[in-house]
Amino acid sequence: MLDRPRYRLVVAFYAMALGWVSLVALALYVLGFHSMSAGTALAAQLTVGFLYMPAPMVAALIVERMAGRGYLIRTLFDGFWRKLPRLLVASACVVLGAYGLMVAGVFVLGNVLHVGGVGEIVSTQAALAENISQLLGPLAPSAPTASSLPAPLLLLAIGGLAGIAAGFTVNGVFAFGEEYGWRGWLMNELAPLGAVRANLLTGVLWGLWHAPLIVMGFNYAPYRIAGVFAMCGLTTSLAFLLWRARQYTGSLLAPAILHGSFNGFQGFFLLLVASRNPLVSAPTGVVAWAAIGIVAALLWTISRGRLRDEPPSAPAENPAHAAAASGDTIPAA
Repeated sequence: MLDRPRYRLVVAFYAMALGWVSLVALALYVLGFHSMSAGTALAAQLTVGFLYMPAPMVAALIVERMAGRGYLIRTLFDGFWRKLPRLLVASACVVLGAYGLMVAGVFVLGNVLHVGGVGEIVSTQAALAENISQLLGPLAPSAPTASSLPAPLLLLAIGGLAGIAAGFTVNGVFAFGEEYGWRGWLMNELAPLGAVRANLLTGVLWGLWHAPLIVMGFNYAPYRIAGVFAMCGLTTSLAFLLWRARQYTGSLLAPAILHGSFNGFQGFFLLLVASRNPLVSAPTGVVAWAAIGIVAALLWTISRGRLRDEPPSAPAENPAHAAAASGDTIPAA
């Protein structure tokens, strides 16, 4: 590896990743998706999954071709069976920990302390039905009746398990497109900056990459501009967690699974938390940042000295670079 990031390649990578998703968002706008609502949710999710999320991986593969130092994807399954037990256990624990802390945070701050914007976890089937009707908006007449809905407490329990299942299956596959770029190529390239600065930079770049969709109302409607900054907070918090998960398990599959799991359980908060402000409450607001940050801090502490770094995508040229990537030292830029 080099003594400092190859910023020419970093700029090229980000220009391709952001440029492509900007075109996707523009196409959605031209086709009439001027805002992300319940009526457009399915089409929007499919578009994001198939056209938006793979962009970082495609950009990374192109810059890897430009650099001529080989492809990280070739090492993806190296030592897979040896890494699998830690991958399974760590992923499940992290998902359940983050989900549980988000639920606890909303309950304590919202239901108990009534902090503005946090919202409250619904406790009855009638309240759940009312919350779903509000989410559906014009489609509310098709909303399920209270008697046909499960108990909110049961849905809360299902949420964490559904997140894990989604992360290990279809959501994880789609999330891998992002993780190959952010936690894979980009973090390898930024390793000379040290783990803290590299994750901060990656988190902000990752958050801004979502801007074309957020300004259309995705995730933070109606806070289209403030939502961009809020997303940067969320992705920065996630960046530290997902990067350490890659290091601890020695597999790029770990952040893909976790990313997919977080996407999988987000919908449960929309269903179960009434009167929430997306800038404040879980799964996208300050409560989520804090929960993820706590889990990240715990993972960094527990895993210190027990890392299984993947082989870098380029031949090591400087031992200090590998030490910087581990997060245990932070050399000068």
